[in-house]
Formats: sequence, C-alpha cells, structure tokens
Amino acid sequence: MTILNQQNDGLFNVLIVLVRSIIRFSPRDEEQLLLSCGANLDSVISTQLENTVLRWRELGLFCKSDGVISLAEPYRTMLGSKHDKAEERLPRIARAVVLDPENNERFWDAEGAKSADFTRAVAWMLAQDVYTLPQSSRELEALVNEQLIDPTAITIVQNDTRWNGLNSWMPFLGFAREANRWEVDPTEALRDVLPDVFGSAPRLIAGEFLERIALALPVLDGGKYRREVESVLKESNWPKPEAGTLSTSLSRALQRLEREGTLRLQQLSDTGEGATLTGRNRRRWRDFTHVELSRRGSK
Repeated sequence: MTILNQQNDGLFNVLIVLVRSIIRFSPRDEEQLLLSCGANLDSVISTQLENTVLRWRELGLFCKSDGVISLAEPYRTMLGSKHDKAEERLPRIARAVVLDPENNERFWDAEGAKSADFTRAVAWMLAQDVYTLPQSSRELEALVNEQLIDPTAITIVQNDTRWNGLNSWMPFLGFAREANRWEVDPTEALRDVLPDVFGSAPRLIAGEFLERIALALPVLDGGKYRREVESVLKESNWPKPEAGTLSTSLSRALQRLEREGTLRLQQLSDTGEGATLTGRNRRRWRDFTHVELSRRGSK
C-alpha cells in the first residue's frame, strides 16, 4: 500500500475525516471510528477508511492500543484538541510524517517502502524546470525515463495511478498549488518551516538559510532525498542548476514569500558567497547573500 494509490488508501480527504473524528469524538476502537466516519453508508467506501487507518498507523500518525485507535505522540499534541485547528495543521503534520527518515529507509524499493514512493517522486518534480514541466502522466513518465541513468533498475513513479495520486497529495502537503492550473510550487511547505529555520535569529546568511531548509524539507535543493534522486539522473537530460543557483521551484517559492512580505532577500555584500534565483528559461533572476524573516509576514 502507498499514499499514492488513490483507489485503496491514497485520498487525503479520507485522512482528514479520520483525524477530525478522533479529535472530536475522542479515541475509540476501530469499528466505532469507522462508523463515526460513515463506514455503514452506501455512499462511503469502507475499505478506503480501513486501509487509510492501516497506512497511517504504519507511518506513525495513528497508533493502536487495546483495540483503540488514537493519534500518536508527538502528533496528537501538535494537532491540538480542537478539530478545526487540527485540520488546518494536518498538512504540516502529515508532511513531517511522510518525510520522516524511518518512513524512507527503503528509498528505492518497490514494495514495503512506506512513504518513499511519494518522497522520491516529489523530489524529482521539485528538481525539474517548473516552467517547462509537462502536465500529463504519460509525458512525465517519458521524461523520467529520459533522465534516469538506468530506468530498468530505478523507478520514480510506478504507473499512471500513482502520478494522479502525486498530483493530489502535492498541493495538500504544500509542494504544489492549483490556481488556474496545477503547478509545482513548494511555497506553503517552505512557509511552514520558516519559524523553525530561523529560530530566534532575525536574519541568516544565504548559505546557512539554504542548509537549514534542506534539513527541514529534504526534498528541496541540497536535501538528503533530493540528492538521492539527483544522483540517478543524467545531467545531459536533466536541467541541473549551475553552481550557486537555485532550482526554479525553490526560486519561485522564495520570490513569492518575499513578494507577500514574509521574507526579505538581501544583497549585503559582493563576496560571491550568496545564491542566485533562477526564473523562466533558466534566466538568472537576482542574487542574495542574506535572508531576513518578517515577523509581520510569518505565520
């Protein structure tokens, strides 16, 4: 099973319903939990509820003790006791669960990989030129095969169904957005980790800022999972950013966060130790050496 399999256990709205029920009605045995989510209704596919409970127990969001299903710590505390607030916080919590190292140990395995299939797929998507990335699963699959050093040994996404699941989960987990069209954009995921990235520091040098976000979101530039994926790609067929420049996906997110007032990208020296944003047609947007967090703009 995998969260990318929408037919069985890959619908985030099912996860929302389960979490809402546990918080609103308190932990309960699995049968009661499923009934509280409408498992006895003809319009509800009860197996999706059952499989989603099983999947997210395996990933560590839920736990079961004496037959009772509850939210595992530290996620229960992080979500809080009010179901409306918990629903708002769930994408951030679910993202932390999915990216947890324990859920990505078997990173390239086809079976038993827990959430690694999502992680490697989103890392690959974020490594692409977001302005030329195709929309259809068939074109994406062709592009993957062109870029992989050995497509017979390595798989990024297994089939069309999984691509559809990826397109659904990426906006929910903050790695894409759906406005006029679906677009790769990690702005929301990056926004969520900024308070932890900065801590009490009002400003960071560019290098330290990029290192910290790569630790917080290891599918972004320089992150562990991102490096894993990039290591199996042909540089001749993959638009690898030049040294010192950022991917178009991360550049887009930083540009959006600055425009809304959450961040300030500053050029405070000419030492060449900063970084460069990359835009459409791989054009160099701008250089920056420091990043400042606006307390007014941050959540």
